[in-house]
Amino acid sequence: MLLGLLAGFLASSLGWQINLVVIQRGLHRGRVAAFFVGCGAIAADMIFLAIGLTGTRPLLNHPEWWGIIRWVGITVLLFIATRTFFIHSKPPKQVVEVTKKNPTKNFLVGFLVVVTNPAVFLMWIGIISLIRANFIQAGRPGFREQFLLGFLAGAMAWFVPFTFIFLKKLRKWTEDNHPFISKLSAVTLVLVAVFLIIWERF
Repeated sequence: MLLGLLAGFLASSLGWQINLVVIQRGLHRGRVAAFFVGCGAIAADMIFLAIGLTGTRPLLNHPEWWGIIRWVGITVLLFIATRTFFIHSKPPKQVVEVTKKNPTKNFLVGFLVVVTNPAVFLMWIGIISLIRANFIQAGRPGFREQFLLGFLAGAMAWFVPFTFIFLKKLRKWTEDNHPFISKLSAVTLVLVAVFLIIWERF
């Protein structure tokens, strides 16, 4: 379980792509929305981990699916960037509040950003292979369940303070610069999408 705890915390804290989306959502939809984005990302990671700990042959035998999944992820990023640039770059009072408290939508944003990135899946396969090769307990009954529970706890240990403490302070700091910060966030998301298009080919 300790391995899962460490993996969950490090994966969440070092996941700059999803953390950027969490910040963007937190600035214009609030900390609860940002938290649900993080929950969606955690769910996607745990699905990858469950597949990796159970057996990856079905997915590894069909790499043609990865290209489709990858383009879905790129489309999601570009959609978020477009909305951020043209809608959420306005002062907060001018932004429509209707979808602000939609946990399902925010959860799906985080989930899709992670689950549609084949690089994340391959990263977890490599990490799981490393764990199986170097830790005897990885082959014991119940290891998968304990690892996943530890991962969930470790990921929450990052996203809870990140969304409810850090974003609160960040939002106060960016109140006067909200349009600029939103546009900068949108441009960064576009650059991430371009990176996925050009360099991450599978």
